[in-house]
Amino acid sequence: MTVERMFLLHNDKASLQQIALESEQWGVKIKTVETIEQCLSLAHSIGAEMVFALVCQAEKIFWHINRLRMEFPAAGVLVVRRDKMAGLERGHLLLAGADACFDQDALPVEVVACVQALRRRGYALQQSLRTDLAEPVGAGLLPQRTELEPDLQRWDLMENGWTLLTPRGHSVLLTRGERRIVQVLFAVSPQTVERDRLFPPEEGRESTARSVDVLISRLKRKITAIGEELPIRSVRGEGYAFVGKVPAACQELARASLSTDEVYECIEKA
Repeated sequence: MTVERMFLLHNDKASLQQIALESEQWGVKIKTVETIEQCLSLAHSIGAEMVFALVCQAEKIFWHINRLRMEFPAAGVLVVRRDKMAGLERGHLLLAGADACFDQDALPVEVVACVQALRRRGYALQQSLRTDLAEPVGAGLLPQRTELEPDLQRWDLMENGWTLLTPRGHSVLLTRGERRIVQVLFAVSPQTVERDRLFPPEEGRESTARSVDVLISRLKRKITAIGEELPIRSVRGEGYAFVGKVPAACQELARASLSTDEVYECIEKA
C-alpha cells in the first residue's frame, strides 16, 4: 500500500477523460464514481493502487473533503475544477484538507504527477515509521534492516516504467535495457522467461544471454546498494523469473506497454 487511498474530486467529465488517458501512460489507474457512498464503499474494498474520481459540484466539495478525511485520514485528496480557481478559494480548499487544487489552466500531466508524488511520499513515510518502530532504542547510528510485513513486500513501476519503486519506498531510475527486462518479468511474474525473449529483435543486433546477465547483475547491484534485494531468480537452463510481489495493476500496465511487442506475444503463447 502507498498512501491509504487516492481521491480526485472533479466537476468536468471531459477534462477527467483527458486526465485518465494521460494517467494510463504513467501507471495511474482512475475509476470514476458518481456518489460519495459508492466512492467510500469501493475505497474500502479495492486496493490502494486505484484513484477514485468523484463527480463533485462546488456546493458539496467541502463536505466531501471532510467525509473522505474522516474515513481515510492519510488519503491523498486532489481537487480539479473546470473553471478558473481564485487564490482564496484554493487556499480554503487546502485548509479544508485537500492536498492540491487544479483549474482550467492545469495540464493533465500535472495532475498525474501530483498523484505520483503523493504515492511516493506516503509509501516512503509508511516504511520509515515502521522501521523506526522496529529499531531498538540506542541501537547506534547505523540503520537496522528489518523485515517488512508480507503485504508490504511489493514492487511497483512508476513514470511509465522508468522508475522502479521498492518495498521500502526507494525510487530507482532504470535504463532502457533495465526497464525492458523489468517490464517483461513483471508482466508474467512469477513465470520464468527465457533470456532471448527479454529483448525485442533489433535490426543488425542479436541480444545475447551474456548481455541480459550483465544488465540484471547491474540492476541487482543498484538495489543492493540501497540495502534491499531484487528478487530476480536465475532458473538454470531456462532463464529468469521475478519472484517478488507485484500489484495486479502494475502487471496489467506492464502487459499493456508490451502488448504490441512481438517478443511479448511469444511469451504469452509459451
